[in-house]
Amino acid sequence: MGLLTGGLDYIVPFIVVLTVLVFVHEFGHYFIARWNGVRIEVFSIGFGPELFGWNDRAGTRWKFSLMPLGGYVKMFGDADPASMPAGELQAMTAEEREVSFHHKRLPQRAAVVVAGPG
Repeated sequence: MGLLTGGLDYIVPFIVVLTVLVFVHEFGHYFIARWNGVRIEVFSIGFGPELFGWNDRAGTRWKFSLMPLGGYVKMFGDADPASMPAGELQAMTAEEREVSFHHKRLPQRAAVVVAGPG
C-alpha cells in the first residue's frame, strides 16, 4: 500500500466527519437566526469557489464550496462571512432592518451566536 492510498484511508473519513460537524454547527446559527426573523443570504459548507448549490423558497443560497474545511452562514446586513456589518446599515429601510441580524435585540443576536456551538 502506497503512502497516498494509506493517507486517503484517513483523509476521506476526516473530511466527511468534519463536513457533518460543520453542517450541524452552521445549521444551529441558521435555525435560530431564521427563528428570530433574520434573512439568511448564504449557507455554505466550505470556502472558496462554489462547486454546486441551490436557492430555497426563502432566497437562501445553499452551497458546497471547494475547500471543505469549514463553513459559514451569511445573514442579511453582513459584509462578509465573518458577520462584519456592511457599511450601508444606516441606510437600510425599515423592512430591511426588520430582517437584518445587526438590528436585532442583543438577546436575539446572542442566541444566534451561541446556537452554533450549542
